Amino acid sequence: MKFDTLPQTCLVDETVAIRVLDLQPGVVVTLKLWSSFNDVVLLSSATFKADANGVVDLSTHSPTSGSYEGIDAMGLFWSRAPVYGALAKGFEGMSRDPLTATLVAEMESGASPISHPIRRVYIGPGVVSREVRERKLFGKMFEPAQTGPHEAVLVVGGSNGGLAWSQEMAALLASHGYVALALAYFAAEGLPTTLDRIPLEYFGTALDWLSDQTSVAANRIGVVGVSRGGELALLLGATYPEIRTVVAYVPSGILWPSYPESGYGAWTQNGQEIPYARTLTYEQWDKALAAGDARKDSFDWYSIPLRDAAYANGASIRVENINGPVLMITGIDDKLWPSTELTEFAVRRFKQQGFRHRVEHLAYANAGHSIAWPNGPTTMLKSKHPVSGEAMDMGGTPEGTARARQDSWPRMLAFLRSALGDD
Repeated sequence: MKFDTLPQTCLVDETVAIRVLDLQPGVVVTLKLWSSFNDVVLLSSATFKADANGVVDLSTHSPTSGSYEGIDAMGLFWSRAPVYGALAKGFEGMSRDPLTATLVAEMESGASPISHPIRRVYIGPGVVSREVRERKLFGKMFEPAQTGPHEAVLVVGGSNGGLAWSQEMAALLASHGYVALALAYFAAEGLPTTLDRIPLEYFGTALDWLSDQTSVAANRIGVVGVSRGGELALLLGATYPEIRTVVAYVPSGILWPSYPESGYGAWTQNGQEIPYARTLTYEQWDKALAAGDARKDSFDWYSIPLRDAAYANGASIRVENINGPVLMITGIDDKLWPSTELTEFAVRRFKQQGFRHRVEHLAYANAGHSIAWPNGPTTMLKSKHPVSGEAMDMGGTPEGTARARQDSWPRMLAFLRSALGDD
């Protein structure tokens, strides 16, 4: 028994061809994938029968049992889940590097298992990174190995703050040929501690700085954001015409208040709060439930105020001012906020205003809030918010979210390439 050729290191978004060779036809083999993150052991497994050629091939074979179902070359990667106690002891002696996953093949007969560690990285060969602190910015710049000037992307995360999400996304985009600036806008040195009255001028400074870099094609700059950063990406596109395309993950076409709520808005321009919508208060929610105007376990506390067309219009992002194509990606079962419905406000506005550029909204059934690059574990759907401490349910199913990631990622890359390509 042996593995077909496997990489020692590859990008996290790459598909790995996992094949076990030199087996007896019909023999039962269990594949396990081990890793750890924040001292928690993660494990997935799948059991297969070797085919008539003595081969198990994850790209063409379905497991007979395991942590995922059906043919899926990367099923072992997204279906990893935390294990504890005696089960976690199987991880002893393996790499605890959070980027390394160890693949193990075990035969039912009890023959010696085989293993292979794979280090899955965000930064590809030749990509260089540097801290950005000029002009009171807090960011991290990633540049591809090839000589520029390159298309560039400003990357902003969500309500977690700092460089969470944005630096991983920026690193991957640089690995695909873009200059990418991951930019913090709160919860970092010299910045506000929470998402509260963030001046849009800060992002204007970042765009100016990015345009000044010799590696950047200043007329081909886009923005990518997630969640509240997806809301921000649409708002920045509507504010700064130098942004030529917008990619917004699980965003909103409606502006919302600070987070945690402080009684103020999230964004300002020229020293003034930008108008935003509010959800129902707890008192209003209880009254709506009692009157039968709201559904329990729904997002009606978002949607009821927005039934007032004038109110919704006042808090809507003027997306028709965006100077290029727009891609929005949502999970229909998002339980953090109703991103699909909130994105549809932008979609309707594009149509009503006769927007002349390409618009796509990819909405995925059974997917939740955590749609991004593929192949990471999608099983850990509940956690505590790192800023507010609130309980979070990302929604979706592990498989549904994994499928959304697998489908949307190449489509997003193709969209960016088309939108920012040579004029």
